[in-house]
Amino acid sequence: MMARFCQAASLFALALALALALACPPAALAAEGAPAKETDKPAAPEIIVTAQFRAQRLQDTPIAISAMGRDLLEKRSATDIVSAAAGAPNVNLSKGQGGFGQFASVFIRGVGQSDIHFAVEPGVGMYVDDVYYGVMSVAVFQLLDTDRVEIARGPQGTLSGKNSIGGSVKLYSRKPSFQPDAYVEVTAGGRNLLSGRAAANVTIIPDKLAMRFSVSGRRRDGFMQRLDYGCATGSGTTLRTGANCVLGTQGGESVWSARASLLWTPGPGIENVLSIDTTQDQSENPAQKTVFQSPAWAGSANYITPWGSYSNYETYQSRPTGTSPAPAYPMSPNSTLDAKGVSNNLNIDLGGNIRLTSITAYRYSSTSLSAQIDQTPASISDQSWHLLHRQFTQEVRLSGALGTWADWTVGGYYYKATGVSEGRVTISGGVAPGGGGINLDTVFHDPVRTRSISGFVHGVIHATGRLNLTLGGRYTDDRKDFTFNRFDPYGNIIPSLASLVNLTRTFQGTRFDYRINADYRLNNAVMAYAQISTGYKGGGINPRPFVASQALPFAPETLTTYEAGLKNTLFDRHLLLNLAGYISKLKNLQGTLRSCDAISPAPGFPCNQTANIGDATIKGVEAEATLRGPGGFSADASLGYTGFAYDHVVATSGVVVGMRSVFNPEFTASLGAQYAYDTGKGMITPRIDIRHRSSIYTDATNTPLGHLPALQLVNARLTWDSPQSDWQASLAVTNLFNTFYAEATSLNTVVPYFAGSYILAQPRQWQVSLRRKF
Repeated sequence: MMARFCQAASLFALALALALALACPPAALAAEGAPAKETDKPAAPEIIVTAQFRAQRLQDTPIAISAMGRDLLEKRSATDIVSAAAGAPNVNLSKGQGGFGQFASVFIRGVGQSDIHFAVEPGVGMYVDDVYYGVMSVAVFQLLDTDRVEIARGPQGTLSGKNSIGGSVKLYSRKPSFQPDAYVEVTAGGRNLLSGRAAANVTIIPDKLAMRFSVSGRRRDGFMQRLDYGCATGSGTTLRTGANCVLGTQGGESVWSARASLLWTPGPGIENVLSIDTTQDQSENPAQKTVFQSPAWAGSANYITPWGSYSNYETYQSRPTGTSPAPAYPMSPNSTLDAKGVSNNLNIDLGGNIRLTSITAYRYSSTSLSAQIDQTPASISDQSWHLLHRQFTQEVRLSGALGTWADWTVGGYYYKATGVSEGRVTISGGVAPGGGGINLDTVFHDPVRTRSISGFVHGVIHATGRLNLTLGGRYTDDRKDFTFNRFDPYGNIIPSLASLVNLTRTFQGTRFDYRINADYRLNNAVMAYAQISTGYKGGGINPRPFVASQALPFAPETLTTYEAGLKNTLFDRHLLLNLAGYISKLKNLQGTLRSCDAISPAPGFPCNQTANIGDATIKGVEAEATLRGPGGFSADASLGYTGFAYDHVVATSGVVVGMRSVFNPEFTASLGAQYAYDTGKGMITPRIDIRHRSSIYTDATNTPLGHLPALQLVNARLTWDSPQSDWQASLAVTNLFNTFYAEATSLNTVVPYFAGSYILAQPRQWQVSLRRKF
């Protein structure tokens, strides 16, 4: 492990040295502190972040944080939060885990959550304009008129609150302004891609009332062909209705979003921003490829299509079996989302260096999806889901300063959510090992009510001109009420599941998190910091019991991290180099178990149990660099290492010491480079981005099928900007070398399913864009 780390670090150092040698000859490097020449490339732009409740320069913020402005996001061809976070060290985002629609699994430093159910808390807090999102729908996190993205790594228990145990990801939209600013962009590309974006400021009352509106839409054909098995193999019955064997596709996109924000400044020191947004997603289900089948239910049929081909045999026809089966029924090939919300951000300068901030928000989302673990006409296991979620949040902060020696913030936070998960689970293959036995066909209706209240305090003491001490604390009180209902397809009580009708379970707990931080400026170019910080992910009740004995509680997951870092601003800001190292103690790690008779005995029934697996130690290092060299050259790079080791495991979980946690690559690395060349008729900028992630496991027990190999991806982009910067044209290619890979899995190789599939990522995609700024 250490040898691999040293190799990766050496490669990173070599790449950085080469970039420095190409962009900054020795004479230039020796002139640190000298005035920049007119021919020099401007220094790295200042990025302002608000991770500590107040505006600070990124290089002055003593936490491990990656920040990307809208210019860099465009250069990287980032369209959603998954692609935006690809360049941050020790960050791993994927879509479609478990085959459950367009949901995101987010992990930072080996900590996160792969379960899409809103009753299981995320491990990384997701925010848009400082509003916490309790549902992890990818479409909601499209980069619609985004100003910047902040990714804070490590527990943010005092700054962002619960469920930011691994870190937080925050998107900030462009605020309305009284200055004219508008753009229109259209894009076309492969697989009939057509998309567009537009945004504009409108002044209603000068210096008093302004509005900014933005809209985007995106449509693209699917890349995974659903073949008719009988037609493609010449055996069995066929459902084909056309001249070929293709029944449809997976992986297609159809999503549009709109946002309107109203800025009101009624008087000096008062600013209010009211925002309304909506996202409508009718995209196809994720592309899934069958990789494992059991002869007990597949018989002599081979439902596994050749590796490297984008094809499967999914029919979206569920066929219940048993002594008195319900009729076959169709399942939706699409994952639909209706999301909308309203938020109000009020800031008032009360005088005396005291500022009041109030953030009020209401959000609604309705998601419908289907999930098939086998992706075959055998219909071994089918699920139809509808997730309805409503949340209200209120945060109030009071910030101030005590002269020049201290800054402080106190505040309170309230979160209330009601959700309903309902649908139908059909296990036609039976629940006996390998298939057969009892067949399961149930409908479910499970309300979940969540309430969280917290109070927090944050203070920074400027002990000397170079030394700052930061202290923070947050106390949180959580409560969740789960109600379970199981019926047969006709609404009747199933005798064997009668105990799961109107069964209510409650989880309640409190938690105190703290942060102690010291930062010291060694000189004008280097700042060092060290801190201890904590965070937690809320506990609850297993949201997917198949029998009452599986409706068990699980404890909160907690994390304590010891971290130290350096923030270097070198060569007149031509090089930013940030380093961090950490050791984390993780307690009560939450995971999803597929075999749980040892925990909740129910022989003959399936298992999808959320439970505490054990404790672990996580060690890691991170490096980020941004280089602005002479001429038009610039580069950015990152390297992350995360070492995960269980200290203790729950014997009945099936996890053993030596296994790795899910979605936790040991190494992540990225390198992006571009060169802007002035042709006299505009600026031409070619750019290339390379990303590496080492292998990962997608299941807690590290089954071979849950192992996804190491991955390297390359994106390229060519941009032309007009001399007046009012026109821009670009050609972008993602997955340049057309790498065939899976980003998540939907599998179960134990009772009852014995089936599995991979969720495939997009193949190579090209697109051309034209933008007009006004």
